[in-house]
Amino acid sequence: MIITAIVLIAFAIYYIYLVRFWRGISKHDNGFSYEKKTVSVVIAARNEVKTLPQLLTALVNQTYSDKLYEVIVANDCSTDGTAEIVSEFSAKWPFIKLHNVTGRENAASPKKNALGQVIELATGELILSTDADCLVGKYWIESMVAHYEDDVQMVVGFSKTKLNSFQKSSFARKFEHFDCNSMFSANAGAVATDKYFSCTGQNISYRKSAFQSVGGFEKIKHLISGDDVNLMQLYRKEGYKIKFAFSDHSFAVTRPIDNWKQLLNQRSRWASNTKFQLQLNPEFFFYLMSALVVTIGPWVLLFLSPWIAISIILLRMVGEYHFLKSSFKTFKIESKILKFYPSWFILQPIYMIVVASFGMFNVFRWKK
Repeated sequence: MIITAIVLIAFAIYYIYLVRFWRGISKHDNGFSYEKKTVSVVIAARNEVKTLPQLLTALVNQTYSDKLYEVIVANDCSTDGTAEIVSEFSAKWPFIKLHNVTGRENAASPKKNALGQVIELATGELILSTDADCLVGKYWIESMVAHYEDDVQMVVGFSKTKLNSFQKSSFARKFEHFDCNSMFSANAGAVATDKYFSCTGQNISYRKSAFQSVGGFEKIKHLISGDDVNLMQLYRKEGYKIKFAFSDHSFAVTRPIDNWKQLLNQRSRWASNTKFQLQLNPEFFFYLMSALVVTIGPWVLLFLSPWIAISIILLRMVGEYHFLKSSFKTFKIESKILKFYPSWFILQPIYMIVVASFGMFNVFRWKK
């Protein structure tokens, strides 16, 4: 009875949020500002010689005036040709700048250390950030800036893996692609309803003045991950308004993983932030716990209260499917990808147990 009660309570909480996120996706704010602002695009890069040229090419071809933005690459002690690539771009486009990071060996979170150094050098009113293995469209800067109405202090964006063909991709890449779209759809729905739960460093921006007012990364520099979601929580605690960029011109894409090991390592790193949310954002923590219980609990209940378990599983499937159908339409994701939902749904319990366990005990690796 206790297990049944816990699962039912978790399901009720989860479903309330699911409906809320669906409303956020359906009725999101489309307000835009036409005021131009100075921008600093900051990128932390370590051994990114294979992907950085494509990103820098995209950034020098932005529709935004190059008199209003700069790009600063934080070369985090790379041992390949990363620094040379940035220097080559800088020679042709002076607004591309290279900064060689120091202090990596003493930093608990190398990425925060790298970003913190280039943000301090940034001259723009707005900080825009993406990862070195991501790609953005030519309207990215213009679109992200347009979301900054007067009271907005942070704008977070959508990101997905880039697949040439979903059907021809490996099962691991299909799972990653579907999972990313589902996760970031929930993030979007939450932010759209003023629940500042999560975001991704693959596509994030904020006012430099607000970053400085919360102390930058100082309060979270001891946390190995979370230059995105944990920073968002500092903004939330200050009462700052955060907005989600729903315009498709603001979307970012990232290269897919090669295998399950890479996927589990990445997701475990993301999940490592969960244990800190009890302090940073208790509501977000309890939402995550409800999602974990709803994903795993009904399969346990099949042996205790089968009809209750089956009812929860079916209701969850109906609710999630309709939410994803709506969000995929909003983010221009092919509807046929929804056919993968049953496979994703069935694998979720095992996947979440592994990721949550690894994340709790920091069983993951950063790029060396």
